[in-house]
Amino acid sequence: MDSRDDVRNALKSPDEELRRTVIDSLRGENLGDVCEFIFTAMGDDSWRVRKEAVNVFVAAEPSGDFIAALLELLRDESNAGLRNSAAEAVIMLGTQAARQLKTLAGDTDPGVRKFVVDVMGGIGSTEFVPALLGALHDADANVSAAAAEHLGTIGDAGVVQELLTSITSNDSVFFRFSALSALEKLGIPAPLPEEIKRLVGQEIFSKVIFDCLGSIGNHTAAPILLEGFLSSQKSSRCAAVKAFNRVLQRSDGSTRLELEGSLRRLSGSDVVPAFIELLDAEGPDSALAEALTNLLGIIGDARAAVPLLATYLTERLSSQALNALIALGPAGMDAVRGFYPHADEKLCEAICTLFGEVGYQKGDDVIREALHNPSPSVREAAVQAAGLRGLSDCIPEIIGLLDDADDSVSGAIIAALQVLSGKDPNPVNAVARQLAESDRPQRRRDAALLFAALSDGDYLGRLVKDEDPSVRQASVAAIGKLQIPSLQGILQIALVDEMPEVRMMAAEALGESGSADAVGPLTLALRDDDSRVQCAALKSITRLNPENSLDAIRDLLPTVGGLLMITCLEVLASLGSDAALSLVETVLDNEDEELVKLAFSILSCHDGQRIVRNAERLISHPHAGIRYDAAMALAALPGQRPRTILQDALETEESSHVRNLMERLVKGTA
Repeated sequence: MDSRDDVRNALKSPDEELRRTVIDSLRGENLGDVCEFIFTAMGDDSWRVRKEAVNVFVAAEPSGDFIAALLELLRDESNAGLRNSAAEAVIMLGTQAARQLKTLAGDTDPGVRKFVVDVMGGIGSTEFVPALLGALHDADANVSAAAAEHLGTIGDAGVVQELLTSITSNDSVFFRFSALSALEKLGIPAPLPEEIKRLVGQEIFSKVIFDCLGSIGNHTAAPILLEGFLSSQKSSRCAAVKAFNRVLQRSDGSTRLELEGSLRRLSGSDVVPAFIELLDAEGPDSALAEALTNLLGIIGDARAAVPLLATYLTERLSSQALNALIALGPAGMDAVRGFYPHADEKLCEAICTLFGEVGYQKGDDVIREALHNPSPSVREAAVQAAGLRGLSDCIPEIIGLLDDADDSVSGAIIAALQVLSGKDPNPVNAVARQLAESDRPQRRRDAALLFAALSDGDYLGRLVKDEDPSVRQASVAAIGKLQIPSLQGILQIALVDEMPEVRMMAAEALGESGSADAVGPLTLALRDDDSRVQCAALKSITRLNPENSLDAIRDLLPTVGGLLMITCLEVLASLGSDAALSLVETVLDNEDEELVKLAFSILSCHDGQRIVRNAERLISHPHAGIRYDAAMALAALPGQRPRTILQDALETEESSHVRNLMERLVKGTA
C-alpha cells in the first residue's frame, strides 16, 4: 500500500480477501508503524483476517510495550473477536508476555483478570503458578475457578495443599467443582484429605468427589466409595465404581487383599443388582464396563454370572470376563447352566465355549445337547468344547456333523477329533479312512490331519501321492510333524513333486525331522527352479547342520539374487560367526542397493570394525544412499581412522546431500 490512508481504507473494504492480504503485506514492517492496523484487524468480522493479524503480530517479536498494548485489548467488552484474538496472540508469545500478564493479574476489572488467568493456563508454564495460586482467592468466582482449573492442567504437584485449603475457604459450588477437577487431573495419590471428607454427603458434589478420589485416593477413600455404589444418582454410582477399581489396581498386595475383602462382604447385598443394572459391555464407557466386570468377579455373587456372559461375548472384555466368571466358582457355573435353556443363539455359543474353557464337568450335558443345536455357530462351539473336555463319547455325534458342516464348523470338527483321538483312536481312525476315500480334496486334507494325530504314517504315505496338490501338501506337512524316521524317504521323494508348494513343504518338513541324512537331498533342492523351495531348503540345512549351510551359501552367493540372496544373508546373520560375516562382506560390491544395505546392517550389528575394513568400498559405492549410511556408521566408530576416511572421501564426493553430511560429521556438528 502506498500510504497509511490506503491501508485504513483497505481494511474497511467489504472484500475479506483484500483485508487479509493487506495485513499479510505488513509482515516484516516496523511494528510501531503498523501496530494500529494489526490491532484493528484483530477485531475484524472475518476469522481469517483476525488469524492473519495474530500471526503477523507474533512474527514481529514484539517488545514489552507492544505486549502491554495488546493486553489492553482485553478490556474491549464490545468485540469478543478482538479479545479472543488478543488472548490467542499472547498465548502464542508464551512466557515472553509473563511480566505483563503478572502485572495485569491484579487488574480491577474481573473480566480482564479472568482473561489473564485463562491466557496463563493456555501458555501452561509453571512460571505462572504463583500468580494462579494468588488468583485462587480472587473475590470473583469465575476468576478463582479458572485459576483452579488451570493449576490442574499445568500439573505442578506443589499446588495440591493450596487447592485443598481453598476448597474449605471458598464455598462457591462452581469453584469447588473446578478445584476438585484440578486435583483429579494432578492425580497424586494420598490419604483421604479432610477438606474433601467434609464435602461427602452433599449430593451435588458426589460425582466430582468420586472422580477425584479415583485419581488421588488410596485405601482410606474406600469407605466413601463403597457408599457411593448405591448413590441415588446414576452418574455418581458409575464414578464410584470406576474410582474404586482404580484405587484397587494401584494398591499393593496387602492393601489389595483388604479392599477385595470389603468387596466380598457385598455378596448378597443390593450392590450386586445395582452393578448389573450398570453393566453394558457394548456401551461407550469402556472403563465402567471393565471396572464392573472386575469388581463383580471379586464380589463373587452368582447373580452376576448370566449378566457377565454378555461381557464374555465382547472381544475387548472377553479375557477379563472369563476371569470374573471363574472367580464366581461352581455356583456361578451352575447359574449359567440353569440359564442355558433360555439363552439365545449367541449366549448358547458363549456358554458352550465357557464350559469348555473352564472345564466345568456339570456342563458336559449342555455341550452334548448343543451338538444338535440348529445353529451352526452353536454346534461349532459345542464341538470345540467337547474337544477341550475330552468327551470321547461324543465322537460319533461329532463325526455325524461332518456331512452337513460348512468350512468353519468342519475345521472345528477335525480339530476336536484330533484331540479326542488320544482318548479313543478307533472311531477317529475309521472316519479318517472314510475321509481319505472322499471325492472332495478338502475331506482328504482333513484325513491327513487326523492320520497325523493318530501317527498313522502308512495312510499319510498314500495321501502324499494324491492327485490333488493341496492334499499332498497337507500330508507332507503332517509327516513332518510326526518325525518318524521311516517316513523320511517319502519326504525326500516329495522334494521333486511337480508343484512347488509341495516341494517347499517337503523342504521345511525335512528341516524339522532332525535327521542329518536329509542334508544331501536338501542340498540338491537348492538347485530348484522356485526360489521359495530354495529358501526353505537353505533354512532347513541350517537347522540340521550350520557348517553345511556355510558351504552352500558360499557356492550360491556369486550367482543368486532376490529372495534367495536375502535368505542367505539372514542365515549368515543368524550364524554370526567369523566365517559367516566374511561371506556377508562379499555382498558389499553387489549392484542391488537394498542387498548392500542389508549386508551393511548385518556387519554394523555384529562387528563395527568390518565397516572400517570395507570403508573404501562403501564410501565409493555407486549408490549415494550406501555412501550416506557408511558415513554415518564410520562417524559413530571410535578412533582416528574412520574420520580420516571421511575427510579423504570429501574430496571426491559428488552428491551435495552426502557431502554436507560428511562435512558436518567431520566437524562434529551432525
